[in-house]
This record gives sequence, structure tokens and C-alpha cells, in this order.
Amino acid sequence: MQRNKKDKYDLFGIGMLAGMLLPLIIFIVVYFVSEQSVSLTAYLKSLWKLHALLKVGSLCVFANLSIFWIYLWLKYERAARGVLGATLLYAFVVLISKAI
Repeated sequence: MQRNKKDKYDLFGIGMLAGMLLPLIIFIVVYFVSEQSVSLTAYLKSLWKLHALLKVGSLCVFANLSIFWIYLWLKYERAARGVLGATLLYAFVVLISKAI
């Protein structure tokens, strides 16, 4: 059975990859916009000390909603499930971090 070009991108793994990378890219952009004189490790440590790292990370994951809706609009249901899976994975990480 031959796959269409549409089916080529409608994969759970593609959605998972997009859902995992977009929040990281947004976090790096926020870092470069806000603190250019501080190293990334020092920036992460300061956010951790302020108890803001999980809050900023959660806000970055909020952008997954946009690619989720784009995938649904394009009728890429499997890829949308991957984005949802990545978002749930981030949510479990936050939940476990708060419990520790």
C-alpha cells in the first residue's frame, strides 16, 4: 500500500517530536531575549532557586496547543495524538517535580 504525502507526516512520532521540541525552542528564545549576559546554566539555577523553572516551563508547553490545533485542522490525527502525548509527558514531569 502506497502512502500519500499527507500520511507521511501524520505519524505519532512526528507529533511527539514537535511537542517535545517546541517548548524547548521557546524556552531558549525566552532565555536569549531576557538574559544575554548570564550563562544558560546560571539562568537555569537562578530560575530553580526562585521556584520559577517549572512555571516558565509550563508556560512554554502551553504553545503545544497551537500545533495541536494545526494538526487537527490539517486532519493529522495521529500527529495530534503525539503532541498530546508530549504534553502529558511534560505534565507528569512537572507533577513529579512538585511532589519531590
